[in-house]
Amino acid sequence: MSPVFTAGFYLTTVLIGLIGNMWVICSIARSRRQKGLLSRNSPSDRLRAYISVLAVIDLTVLMALLVRSLYLSLPHFMLDSSSCRAMFVLEHSVKLASLTVLACISIERYLTIRKPFCTEVRKRFVRLTPIIALFFASSGITTLLIQLPSVYVSTDSLNCVVSFRNRLAPRLASVFSSCFFLIGLSAISLNYFQIIRHVKRKFSKRKARVVATRQRESLISQPRYMSQMTSAIVRVGVFHFVAWLPFCLLRLWPSSTLHSELSAHVRLFHNFTDFSALRWVIFIANWLTYANAAGDWIFYAAMNKELRNLIRFATERRKRSTMTHVASPSNTHRSFKQQVKNRPFKKSIFADSKIMRFKKSKILP
Repeated sequence: MSPVFTAGFYLTTVLIGLIGNMWVICSIARSRRQKGLLSRNSPSDRLRAYISVLAVIDLTVLMALLVRSLYLSLPHFMLDSSSCRAMFVLEHSVKLASLTVLACISIERYLTIRKPFCTEVRKRFVRLTPIIALFFASSGITTLLIQLPSVYVSTDSLNCVVSFRNRLAPRLASVFSSCFFLIGLSAISLNYFQIIRHVKRKFSKRKARVVATRQRESLISQPRYMSQMTSAIVRVGVFHFVAWLPFCLLRLWPSSTLHSELSAHVRLFHNFTDFSALRWVIFIANWLTYANAAGDWIFYAAMNKELRNLIRFATERRKRSTMTHVASPSNTHRSFKQQVKNRPFKKSIFADSKIMRFKKSKILP
């Protein structure tokens, strides 16, 4: 694997994400409503706002990958400590910001579908979510800034390295920053898991009510909207879990060399001289985070209309009362026959009463 091939692979990822995220930004800009940001009260408006912010952040993540591609296409281009530190802060900050926005979207969907609190508490939680997310991302970026003195350029000036050199503060900051990434991924996974669990429990309760009416259990199947919504949420959750889990686990691995290659190296595979299995794992784990930024627009924009309609349909179904009991065919048939028998009788009674009123009007002066 050569640096030129890796640069081309990175550029392909950048191109896919660039086209998709630019399309998202332009589409939302054309379809935006004449409202302020604070007046967006509906879940679809809030989701649209989160998606637009996510598209901008993902573009920044891809720009960091573009810088990596430029360095790979120029294998003899020298680096310095300032450029290494700038790339370290930029790359990890936008990655953490992207993960934070994804967590906000998962929380928004959880509140929309699950409705865990009363209306007033839920509204307050919705308003506090961006503030908590901003504080969370700011705290994570602070831990990255503490690590800056430990980021250096290598002796040959061709790569960046992280060396704590018995410094306690940068080492602790590195652990805390890894925990921030893991907390964001855990929030996303937990919210989507709770949504799927809630949908399945609702169907189980409905199935139990139908079975209680002495109907055949084999005739009961999961509604189409419910299966489609579950499949869409599973796809999103699995995509983020696969894209971020290797990166989060490797950051927590107690190895300074592994942490340095994952966090700071611009030219991977030890300047393309060592293609061991561990370095392939580092390369794939690092690329998956960029693939997440390049593929978010597919799940949150290209497929968003379908998922939003499914969520709205599920919300409307939840507002309805419990499923009504279906009458048996024999009772329906008997009631229909009774209506047929009574219809001419009622008509004759009505006609007789009309004739009697006419006769009385003739008799009475």
